[in-house]
Amino acid sequence: MEISQIEAGNYDLYVNLFLKVFNHSPWNDEWESEKASLYLKDIFNTPGFIGMEGIIDDCVVAAIIGNRKHWWSGDEFFVQEMFVDPKYQGKGIGSSLFEQLTGLLKEKNISTLSLLTDKRH
Repeated sequence: MEISQIEAGNYDLYVNLFLKVFNHSPWNDEWESEKASLYLKDIFNTPGFIGMEGIIDDCVVAAIIGNRKHWWSGDEFFVQEMFVDPKYQGKGIGSSLFEQLTGLLKEKNISTLSLLTDKRH
């Protein structure tokens, strides 16, 4: 798997993967393509956007995206979304993305990372 930093503005590349992940178990959301596109566009276009992607055979199979916030005690990064193609879940891809992201954040002198989750099931 190749891991690289996501270019801001290319949110459309991630809509289908986002739908594939979140409209199925265990989340069973009811995203429509247009709404998911707008949601991802909001994240990608927010100042301080940073994202990492996992690519296998020229296909994006995972992404972690969020935004840097400037804070008096040190900059923070808020993970907005992390999603891995169900076909590749449980294979360490999410962990690898997270590890690469934390390395990048250290390079950018971002001292804190926040990740909120929601267990509804």
